[in-house]
Amino acid sequence: MNSQWDTYESELRSGDADRVNDVVEEIKDMGSLERVELFEEYFEGLTDLYETHDDGYVRQSCVRVVEQLAPKFTAVVNIQSSEVESPPVETISEQTDAACGFLLDALTDEDGRVRQSAKRALENTVRTYDALDDTAAIEGLIDELETMATNADGTQRKHLLEAKEDAEFFMQSGIGRMIQGLQDQIDDKIDS
Repeated sequence: MNSQWDTYESELRSGDADRVNDVVEEIKDMGSLERVELFEEYFEGLTDLYETHDDGYVRQSCVRVVEQLAPKFTAVVNIQSSEVESPPVETISEQTDAACGFLLDALTDEDGRVRQSAKRALENTVRTYDALDDTAAIEGLIDELETMATNADGTQRKHLLEAKEDAEFFMQSGIGRMIQGLQDQIDDKIDS
């Protein structure tokens, strides 16, 4: 690891929202190539910090940073452009798989804040799989979430089922997604 990781780790361990948000924003502003490199360097440290820390906010912060470092839809789009330098598709796929596994674990965290962050981050991961046209990964994720939900209860089960529904959304056709999105908007307006 390098001194940049040491700085990030210190900020994440602090539990201070402003310091953590600064790290998240700094990573968010980076280009996809830089994030891919940092993912390779920092992912192990992030998972170690997540697994060994008792503070739910620190674990949530690890989830938020993994979300920012993980390849996004734009990284996949950049692959298709000869005018933008982008990471290899294999790297995007491997990092997306690693992030997905981490986020699945975080979806079973005892802290609801961690689970909520993991659920949001997992949606971005599914979006990346969708852009990669990796329906097998999405289908496998849906099956895994279903299995995990059957072994959970309470709000943990609820969060797992919500994540499953989010993943199922990406298995619909484009027109199906549009109709579902409109239906969700209508339902939101009726509920408010």
